[in-house]
Amino acid sequence: MTLALVDTSIGRAPSFSSRLLQGFAWVAERELLACAVVLFLTLGIRAALLPWDPPPLPTIDDEFSYLLAGDTYASGRLTNPAHPMWQHFETEHELMQPTYASKYPALQGIMLAFGERFFGQPWVGVYLSAGLMCAAVCWMLYGWVNANLAFLGGLLFALHCGIFGYWMNSYWGGAVPAIGGALVLGAIVRIWRGQRTMDWITLAGGLAILMHSRPWEGFVLGAEAVALLAWTLRRLPAGARAPLLCRAAPSLPILLAALGAVAYVDHRVTGDPLTMPHTLYDRQYNPRPDFVFLPLRPEPAYRHAMMRDLFSGFYLEEWRATRRDPLSAALERLSEVYNFLFGLWPALIPALVWPYALRSRQERAAVLLLAVFLLVAIAPQTVFYAHYAAPVAGLLYARFLQTLSRLNSWRPAGKSLGPALAGLLVALLVYQFAASFSVLFRLGVEVSPFALARNQIAQELARMPGKQLVFVRYAPDHRVHDEWVWNRADIDASQTVWARAMDDPAQDQELLRYYPDRKAWLLEPDKQPLRLIPYPERR
Repeated sequence: MTLALVDTSIGRAPSFSSRLLQGFAWVAERELLACAVVLFLTLGIRAALLPWDPPPLPTIDDEFSYLLAGDTYASGRLTNPAHPMWQHFETEHELMQPTYASKYPALQGIMLAFGERFFGQPWVGVYLSAGLMCAAVCWMLYGWVNANLAFLGGLLFALHCGIFGYWMNSYWGGAVPAIGGALVLGAIVRIWRGQRTMDWITLAGGLAILMHSRPWEGFVLGAEAVALLAWTLRRLPAGARAPLLCRAAPSLPILLAALGAVAYVDHRVTGDPLTMPHTLYDRQYNPRPDFVFLPLRPEPAYRHAMMRDLFSGFYLEEWRATRRDPLSAALERLSEVYNFLFGLWPALIPALVWPYALRSRQERAAVLLLAVFLLVAIAPQTVFYAHYAAPVAGLLYARFLQTLSRLNSWRPAGKSLGPALAGLLVALLVYQFAASFSVLFRLGVEVSPFALARNQIAQELARMPGKQLVFVRYAPDHRVHDEWVWNRADIDASQTVWARAMDDPAQDQELLRYYPDRKAWLLEPDKQPLRLIPYPERR
């Protein structure tokens, strides 16, 4: 997509639009400056919105697990000792044995720990990672399309995904693996062109980020990258291969160190360097496999009805639904990725599947990488959320921009239909950003009733003198994802401890004896009005 920068008026000062286009092109010609503009635009706009859109409350069960990881790392530990009364604290996505830890890879938790440790707010880590994500995607695009399009794509990605998307406005992740994927994809095309040592180091750094954020999807994208580079190497003359391999050599220590770090974290958390926390957690609680073609695991013995309803009810139904109709599941996943990254269903779909001939290496590589990633990394998974596709988020924007470039030169019957369509597609993305602004100022941020209720009770407990212990008892029809039992990394040092009320009251008495100095409460979230009730007397 070319920008007309020549003012055709004679004897008059350039118009405002002409000066704006000239300024845009001036920034676009300076790659690092353009990436910095995207970074600070993302962070600046989101910071300006804080009075209307404050740091988010954790809502999804995964978010609490990531917050546990952040609190653990902020405390200077990789994991926490198993609690002697751990049966009261079992919850979703957290290991209780052999150590107390989040089941998720470390890097999202490290970002949350950074925010907690240095700013007193874990969300600051999310905020900074989302800004870096937009800058990394902009840098990646400079390798796949021309400078004007790359800067435009970086701005559109920031406006649509970096400010209002849940990768910025939750603790669930997405920005970190998107950074890793952008570094990998940006390095590939630069290695094709110049084969600099720094590009190989960047490739290794991106793969290391993916190892510690989205291991499966990172493995698939890494395998694709290695295959493409091996194909490139095979096409080179024999005499040119040795210098290329020499330039690649410094990347190997980075990859080995990243693999060693994965093994070390696994060893500290699970006791086995080859067993990831996620894997061990599934063995202990989850009969549903991660991939739909695998058989169910044996159902474990659950100590709590809530855990049984989640894993042997809700999770198994997801697995069965995907197996019954894999085509519908695949289409739903494509729809979810599209809606998150672009929205405005279905106006922009033709731009992503425009049937023009793939003439350039970048066009062919984009289609091949996306097709293999979606078929191998995404399609076989039992469940899916948009952040699973985060490693290729920038590549989807590159594909969109490649189509804009082709549209800009499409003039059927001499009519400037193509440029008009390209401009319309860009305007639609800008319009959606403006519409999000309008909704924010008119209606405010929509927060789930569960998150508001839990935050209200947590604040009430925090205002009480002394230490508190809350037993949570659910009704049989309680919604499985509205989980109240979440604790900090150091449970015993916490001002408030959340525990499950056991079926056998004698087991609750054991926990009361363990915490003789805490005021005990009973909370029944399914009863209205929602309130704390003093727990029956200790025996």
